[in-house]
Amino acid sequence: MAALSARNNWRINALIAVFAAAAMALLFLPERLTPPISADWYWNGAVAFLITAFLCDAWGLRTRANTNTSVSFLPFFAATMLFPHPVPMAIAGLTAVITETFVRRKAPQRVLFNTCQYMVAVGAGGVVYGVLGGQPLLSSISTANPEFVFKVVPFIGLVVTYFAINNTAVALAVTFTSELTLGEAYERLSGGARVYDFLASSLAILLAFLYVKLQLVGLVVVVFPIFLVRQLYHMNLELQNEMEEKLELMVKAIEARDPYTSGHSRRVAEYAVAIARELGLSTRLVDSVKRAALLHDVGKIYEEFAPLLRKEDKLSPEERIVMETHVTRSAELVATVSKLKGHVLDAVKHHHENYDGTGYPDGLSGEDIPVGARIIMIADTLDAMTTDRPYRKALGFEQVVDELRKYAGRQFDPRISEVLVRSTTIRRLIGVVDGQPSRQPAAVATFGGRFSAERAPRAQARGWRDSEERPSRV
Repeated sequence: MAALSARNNWRINALIAVFAAAAMALLFLPERLTPPISADWYWNGAVAFLITAFLCDAWGLRTRANTNTSVSFLPFFAATMLFPHPVPMAIAGLTAVITETFVRRKAPQRVLFNTCQYMVAVGAGGVVYGVLGGQPLLSSISTANPEFVFKVVPFIGLVVTYFAINNTAVALAVTFTSELTLGEAYERLSGGARVYDFLASSLAILLAFLYVKLQLVGLVVVVFPIFLVRQLYHMNLELQNEMEEKLELMVKAIEARDPYTSGHSRRVAEYAVAIARELGLSTRLVDSVKRAALLHDVGKIYEEFAPLLRKEDKLSPEERIVMETHVTRSAELVATVSKLKGHVLDAVKHHHENYDGTGYPDGLSGEDIPVGARIIMIADTLDAMTTDRPYRKALGFEQVVDELRKYAGRQFDPRISEVLVRSTTIRRLIGVVDGQPSRQPAAVATFGGRFSAERAPRAQARGWRDSEERPSRV
């Protein structure tokens, strides 16, 4: 872990160095037009835009990717339309320094990174704006009342360049400090808000127009629309957080019903997400797999399963039939949430389908089984094999590998099995030390006699999980 942290730190420092060099190049290489100190109207405007940008950035929001988002791009865009280089870059840089240092109290490394990436995004956007024919409205410092001229193509170039650089910079930083791939980090940062970003950007045109016509009064007038845009972002994030809170509530309900599942669903979700990423699934599919893994046993909260979950002996054939209905009961519950229909619902319903078609509830086989269900099937079994049971210790990782390969093509998707076997992320998650899993759930002490100490013969064709696990876990 220390080596991993050192490598990540080296990457972040290299990223900062690149953006710092780019910021310096953009700051000093393009032609600069600096007005005289006596041009009070000019400098008052620059300071007013700096204050506006600071307020927008300080009043930011926290995203699910553990990053901050704000509408500070609006005064940045307007400043680029109004002021010649290097004023917009200076506004962006000072905004980041003040906000990150005094409001968010970030470490110097993060302050430097955010300052540089803001300056590069604004500076490069300004260069593209000029190349495409855009001219700063206040480039003639001889008058405080310029005409408002707007060109669509240069503005689009400014917006696209800014968001491309800003999102890529932050996505790289997130990738270097987490397990997310660059594509997934980029999608999480910009995917849900991309439309909002481009629609909201048009407000910068209004901001520049009102400043040209009304000067400082124009900035005050546009405060309310900026507030509305910020609230739209807030509502979007709240909807995403509400979904996660519902999932958390449902997972807690499962754990309250069956102490065995305390931590089980979360571990299965961790394994499933790691496998989904290594399979190269899209960000949306990865999210769907995670949600399905968290909810794959939610149907067990129904009262009909309570006596079976508490039973200490093996289940009778009739009881096993009842227990197998938990997948459809889980699917019924998941279907009550409209946003969980589709990939999540299918993965929950079919996570007990065997690859050779001998599973339930529909006897699907091969590629007909949803990929999320195939991932959860193997992640669920992995957790069963790598946790202690009253009648056996957790299997060593080499034993796990043997079992996975033994049942590949029968119970498990062979390709997914091989991905799991080769995954260094999975080894780290289960805490493999000298070939032996070391991470154990905290609820082990509460298992008691609810496990079946009698193991079904290995010769049965039901597969590893059904022959190995306790009665309540079929």
